[in-house]
Amino acid sequence: MTGNKLLVELPQTADRVRTGVPGLDEILGGGLLRQRVALLKGGPGAGKTTLALQMLVAGATQYDEPGILLTFEQVPSQLFADAAAMGWDLKALHDDYRLRVMFIEPDEVLDNPGRQANRLLVNVAELAEDHGSRRLVIDSLSHLGSILSKDEARAAFIKFMLELKALGLTPIGTAEYLPETGIGGIDAYLVDTLILLERDAERSRRTLEVVKSRGHYHIAGKHPFEIGADGVVVYPHSYPAAAEANAEPAPSPAIPLSSGVPGLDEMLGGGYVPGSTILVAGLSGTFKSVLAAHFLASGAPSTGLWISFQESAADLARSFAGHGIAFADSRIEVFEALTGRDPVQKILSAADDLITGRGIQRVVIDSLNDLAAGLTGEERAEAVRWFLRRLHARGVTVLITQRLARVTGRNPLSEIDHAELADTIIYLGLVEIESRLEKVISVLKHRGGPVAGDLRSIHATNSGLVVSDRFLGVSGVLGGVALGHRKAQIEEIFQPLFFVRDFLKLAGDPGLDPEQRERMLRDMGGETDRVIGLLGRYFDQPQKNNEPKKEARP
Repeated sequence: MTGNKLLVELPQTADRVRTGVPGLDEILGGGLLRQRVALLKGGPGAGKTTLALQMLVAGATQYDEPGILLTFEQVPSQLFADAAAMGWDLKALHDDYRLRVMFIEPDEVLDNPGRQANRLLVNVAELAEDHGSRRLVIDSLSHLGSILSKDEARAAFIKFMLELKALGLTPIGTAEYLPETGIGGIDAYLVDTLILLERDAERSRRTLEVVKSRGHYHIAGKHPFEIGADGVVVYPHSYPAAAEANAEPAPSPAIPLSSGVPGLDEMLGGGYVPGSTILVAGLSGTFKSVLAAHFLASGAPSTGLWISFQESAADLARSFAGHGIAFADSRIEVFEALTGRDPVQKILSAADDLITGRGIQRVVIDSLNDLAAGLTGEERAEAVRWFLRRLHARGVTVLITQRLARVTGRNPLSEIDHAELADTIIYLGLVEIESRLEKVISVLKHRGGPVAGDLRSIHATNSGLVVSDRFLGVSGVLGGVALGHRKAQIEEIFQPLFFVRDFLKLAGDPGLDPEQRERMLRDMGGETDRVIGLLGRYFDQPQKNNEPKKEARP
């Protein structure tokens, strides 16, 4: 996957400097403001220099904006060698005056009373005038810490930055992150945009946060990013509403989509609403994944996408084959993801590219628990909300599974995370009925269509899942301890009673001959014994001998 696929196309305007860093311009609402000061802060190894250099390279190669790098740390030859690892030919850009690298001393930044002009500023002005330089990076401002502790030096530095902006340059600085002291007040008094980069070595995770953006919109919060062979790629946890507003509206709901399970379609009034989000939540072992597989398989001949966090495509195919679901064919694309390895935002962006490229209309995410690993509640909600809105705008129907640890009350909705994101919620559970473990299904929510809100049993066969008749005379099912009997059992008891009722009607017929009466009495005795046997079995009572007792002779 290339980083450029993550870019949402935003118009390039005259007042914005596009960074060229995938994902960052979206966070900044289009890029940095032109001729405003930006500062990249972070600890050692956070990626400050790489990010700043990538902005210069992008300006020189993509946006016809030559740049200048002022560095206190590395001589040009060392910098050229380091940049080559990212595929950036800095020497060629330097020789062509599209990206000039200048090694300087800290005191060169400030005016020298013994000189008529700041020599560094003169050189920068010549590059801006003769070669059209528009971006300038200072790496790193932390080297000016001791100088900027003096008021007059700080004022001189601010003057230097203002002169850079007057030349039409957009200054971008880097600095070490020192939360207790900052860097001499530059953050508060000079910087227009402050971007904080953090690296969590224990979790192998990097995040980027726009702490300050004077005069322009930005997406708040910490966004994960990676440094790879092509440089920095940022994965926003959400995208601007403006980008979503330009998306094509979803088509109006038409014929319901089959769930692949006839009994569930009946409960849903025909099936799922096209373009909706379905959440299948339940305890472990209650057919959540099998139900999701039925949904994808029933979408033939269209291609479906399964986003898996636990199992490979081969494992899924073997598992579902036992349920009569042909999962291993070209109609079902399996995207294998690992939240421990890749940020969730990266996974969803890659899936979004795949869905767009293949024209996929049915998607399964298995599961929300795995998708949420390593994210706070708000980060998870934002990432999932953005993804679902993008797919909804294209009319894609999404089914998400969620594993519940337990159901503690009579309202399973209280146990389900992010229920507000779903249009349809299906609950799968386990209950004990008459010393037998039963799996049950119920539709808790179904926006946009009729729904049967009753509770029914669900079981697996070699040809797929089967939803049976609803339970009657049963209470306490959602609490896990069911009392009563199923509909079929109750009907079995009532059938002989209907015979008894009919017998009583016939027995009153005065024209009934003795032979008919005798035959009916025999049948009546048999049906009575059968009712007694059924009741004894269901209520665990021994069947008593119905023969009359003989009196003892004296």
